[in-house]
Amino acid sequence: MPQVQSREIAGRRDWLPRMETRVFVEKLGAGAGAWRSARQVLQESMRNFLKENSLMVSASIAYHSLLSIFPFLLLLLGVGGIMLRHYEFTWLLALALERYLPMKPDFIMRNLVGISRSYGRLSVVSFLLLLWSSSGVFLPLEKALNRAWEVERGRSWWIQRLLALEMALILGILVIVSSGLIWANVSIHYVFERRAFHHVRGVLDFAYHASTFSMALAMFLILFERLPHRPMRFREVFPSALLTAIFWEGARSLFTLLLPLFNYRQVYGSIGVVVALMTWAYISSAVILFGAEVSRSLYRTLKLPAPSAQPIPSPADVL
Repeated sequence: MPQVQSREIAGRRDWLPRMETRVFVEKLGAGAGAWRSARQVLQESMRNFLKENSLMVSASIAYHSLLSIFPFLLLLLGVGGIMLRHYEFTWLLALALERYLPMKPDFIMRNLVGISRSYGRLSVVSFLLLLWSSSGVFLPLEKALNRAWEVERGRSWWIQRLLALEMALILGILVIVSSGLIWANVSIHYVFERRAFHHVRGVLDFAYHASTFSMALAMFLILFERLPHRPMRFREVFPSALLTAIFWEGARSLFTLLLPLFNYRQVYGSIGVVVALMTWAYISSAVILFGAEVSRSLYRTLKLPAPSAQPIPSPADVL
């Protein structure tokens, strides 16, 4: 009997390393499978992006963006009302718009001050007209996202317009919230610097950048969830929205860094700024459409039947 028990114990000891090795190999295989799936999603997204002439569609969206941006700025100035007369708040708004436009804050500041001085207060009629004009960019964007998701039948005209107005209001709210985050960041830095709490500056900067990135992520989440004329689930939208936000932030930083080298003003003269804005709108539109293709490819990948889970073998099966 002692010999039998010792053999059973030895068999269990031999089984444990085999089981750990098998679990490790299965985890390694799952990681490799996830990487292959991610690479497959990106490759399929790029093929569909080029196949559907998304760059040409991005040019159309950039044109509508240029027509919508100035009514949108007027709308923000009018909604701000008396507060926008103050220099400090206008500067905060310029800093917030810097995250969406590849321009320096001082340039945005000068244009905001000039617009606020020449335009005045908004009436109800002018507010509705500006809201209508600033929402025009979402119409071609909705059609492009429906095309990316292979939606054959879109919404009716008045539903499209109402949705575009809703998106313009949401984008305005995000810009105002970004201004509030900048104001909070400046105020907190001022308080901590007066009290000589310099060791927390890195934490505050990280929290600020994380918050502003969350605003961009929220914008893409809303675009990918609301604009396509089909039911959208969170697991279909969030990964592509996160990837789009990362690509968009990288493209914005790179474009802002290289913008002085392009010499738009020397080539195009007084309309150089307009050309730069249209170029940035073109790049942003291309990034958004690629994110939509990633979302569709990811949806197809998630719809594939998952392999059936195998039960953990017993020691007798391993031996």
